[in-house]
Amino acid sequence: MRLKLNVGCGLRRLPGYTGIDAVARSAADIVAPAHQIPLEEGCADEVLAIHLVEHILPWELKTALLEWNRLLAADGRLILELPDLAKCCRNILDGLAGPKHPDQLGMWGLFGDDRSQDPYMLHRWAYTFATLKPIVKSAGFTDIVEKPTVWHPVGRNIRDFRLEARKAN
Repeated sequence: MRLKLNVGCGLRRLPGYTGIDAVARSAADIVAPAHQIPLEEGCADEVLAIHLVEHILPWELKTALLEWNRLLAADGRLILELPDLAKCCRNILDGLAGPKHPDQLGMWGLFGDDRSQDPYMLHRWAYTFATLKPIVKSAGFTDIVEKPTVWHPVGRNIRDFRLEARKAN
């Protein structure tokens, strides 16, 4: 049975997933940067990265995606969820406030939650499905589709987007 990887797991443990995070104080089973994971090629059926892509420097994203592609078995699945740049901007301009904090649906999506005062929690870049799709494709993925979001109930489809893809054979 191949692994299911939760890259950028943070403090969250997901049943059935191997947690990977660059931060030692996380819930990670493996402490490693997203672009350099010490596992064998083709060891995973799924790579899940929930609210991680926006924390990766834009010039390092393709390297991380290539690494995740390396880890996936043939026809393995990539799942990404992250803030949508256009939705965040629209929410700010429309004055849409989050239920727990006014910046939840706009500024946090763009820059991260500043209350943590943790540099790892700051966002390095922002994407839309249309801007992320060609980067994912260039890293060897196919069948790239946008689907309804599952995580972060507050941002679900109001602020975030979900991209699913398969490793190209």
